[in-house]
Amino acid sequence: MLKPIVFIFLVLSGLFAISHTLAVAASLYWYYWWFDIVMHFWGGILVVLGLYALSTFSRIHIKPDFKFVLFALLAVTVSWEIFERMVGLFNQETYWFDTLKDMLVGFGGGLLAYAFLRTYTIR
Repeated sequence: MLKPIVFIFLVLSGLFAISHTLAVAASLYWYYWWFDIVMHFWGGILVVLGLYALSTFSRIHIKPDFKFVLFALLAVTVSWEIFERMVGLFNQETYWFDTLKDMLVGFGGGLLAYAFLRTYTIR
């Protein structure tokens, strides 16, 4: 049986994937400057929510403590920014500012989710 946190993670991940697909198809990232910020924030939330969801499975032995969450956020955000660079999803003039902003927003979403989950989940 799926635990509630796993179900929430799956639903939010599905909505994220649908939103991203529609945003690319409708060029929302280019029409609305703030849409990228929302998606990076949401992505940070999903990384931490995914860690907490994984920790509920008996065969996966991870404990989403603060250091582990920071490492996971760093790994995912750096990987995503490398991917954006490799496929050409960047503007050369604003590349460094945009990359820093994306990473900070992703970390912000992730750390907010961590604070919320740490406070409101029973261990």
